[in-house]
Amino acid sequence: MRPTIERLSERPIQRPRQIPSLDGLRALSILLVVAVHTLQHRSLTHPVPAIFFVLGNGELGVEIFFVLSGYLITLLLLREREQRGSISLRSFYVRRGFRILPPLYLYIACMGLLGAWGHLPGMNWRELITALTFTRNYVSGMGLWAFEHLWSLCIEEQFYLLWPVLLVGLLLRCSDAAGRARAAKVALAVIVMEPVVRVFCFLCLPGLHSPAMFHMRADGLMFGALGALLQGTAHFEHVYRKATRLPWLLLGLLFLVSGALALRFGNYWTMPAGLTLDGFLILMWMLWLVRNPQSWTGRAMNWPVVMWVGRLSYSLYIWQTFFLHHDNVAVFAREGWFNIAPGAWVCLLAVAALSYYGLEQPALRVRDQVLRRMRWYEV
Repeated sequence: MRPTIERLSERPIQRPRQIPSLDGLRALSILLVVAVHTLQHRSLTHPVPAIFFVLGNGELGVEIFFVLSGYLITLLLLREREQRGSISLRSFYVRRGFRILPPLYLYIACMGLLGAWGHLPGMNWRELITALTFTRNYVSGMGLWAFEHLWSLCIEEQFYLLWPVLLVGLLLRCSDAAGRARAAKVALAVIVMEPVVRVFCFLCLPGLHSPAMFHMRADGLMFGALGALLQGTAHFEHVYRKATRLPWLLLGLLFLVSGALALRFGNYWTMPAGLTLDGFLILMWMLWLVRNPQSWTGRAMNWPVVMWVGRLSYSLYIWQTFFLHHDNVAVFAREGWFNIAPGAWVCLLAVAALSYYGLEQPALRVRDQVLRRMRWYEV
């Protein structure tokens, strides 16, 4: 018997930690990224069956992060407008700054020190500046392996820079329903145009066709934003019910579309259709998990251990390349249990936990104090 679907529009918007399954999705995302980087390391010396790369699909993990981020950020901004009558961009960027920058800048500082001590060949000021300013994905010649995974953070930060400002403008001097409709049309237009942009850049603009660039991956983030804007409306709910009638089929299609077809056809599939279809399937599955936490899939996503991994996911993502990349022998001087799975996983988890409890959580407490002072001054 299928679980009952509870419409999100029938209850107040929740705090991020109260929304079911999101931490579980973060855990799944980072586990897919860790899996593919582990497989890539092993494939240098051992043959790895292609099916493992389909199941350990790191690109799918990143795309889940994008859809989830677009959904959650838009949801939080809409909730703030409902509760306070307006959106404070200053408060938004303070929240994002304290959430994103401390763990990332600690990692960059550590890599900078390793470079200064001669243990990280290729480190230079250009690498550091592009990593610090989230511009690495648009600057050619960035080849340092320790920073290669930061392209996805660059895309997310570029989204944070553009979308909230645009959303505030679209909601300005409008009723809530009219403003959401205007913003949804913009999000949908971006989604529709993205395959055209990707194919055009791939064929005609060789300097701007990298899948690590924001303009090549914006539809994943905008699918999340579109879900936050339209959930509860009649047309969207009709599409949702059709798409999630068979949740297992939805999940199977997701791995087939994002994994098997992408592995077989590469950019010929992902550029015109694959990434856009990924975004749609992820959004539908994410909303199904959020609305059905009592299903056994939902219970797995909300299992305390899985949620804990999800809360560590940001620090895990920042540090995973350092422990899993095959070029880290330049830092460790040799291969050992600490940089080869499963020992590398233990080291990664330990460092991520230290980052989460020793830096992320204290930074968020400082953030809350800063926000309380800002609101006091605003009053």
